[in-house]
Amino acid sequence: MTVLQKSAWSNLAMSMVVAMVSTAAILHLASRNTIGVIYVLVCIFVPIAMAPWLYIYHRKKSLESRFDEREKMIYKRAFIVSAYGLALFLGYTCILPFFVLGGKNVVKVYYLPLIFIGALFAAQFVHSAAILVMCALEDDDG
Repeated sequence: MTVLQKSAWSNLAMSMVVAMVSTAAILHLASRNTIGVIYVLVCIFVPIAMAPWLYIYHRKKSLESRFDEREKMIYKRAFIVSAYGLALFLGYTCILPFFVLGGKNVVKVYYLPLIFIGALFAAQFVHSAAILVMCALEDDDG
């Protein structure tokens, strides 16, 4: 298994965990009908505090410096597929309620962070899945 595949599997696993925890936290805040920035800051304090330590821990070498030309090409194609997936996700998430609910209805504000987290999750999920699929297709051809 290459470095690219290992990073795709770890991104897939971590994005699933982070998406579930973030969604649960935002749903909890929405169910309590909390208002204010302080509650959102409490939910994102742990990732903000952990990010520099994780960066230092994993920053031995740049991940992309260990890729060969084939893996760099797969990474770029997977990013393009991820961008298309993100656009489709946001398009369906934002336009579908308009057609279902109508133009005069109002969407509750606490759905906005869920849409944002869902969009990030969808983009990361599609990127990692595309990397794994493209690597599998390359291995089958070889």
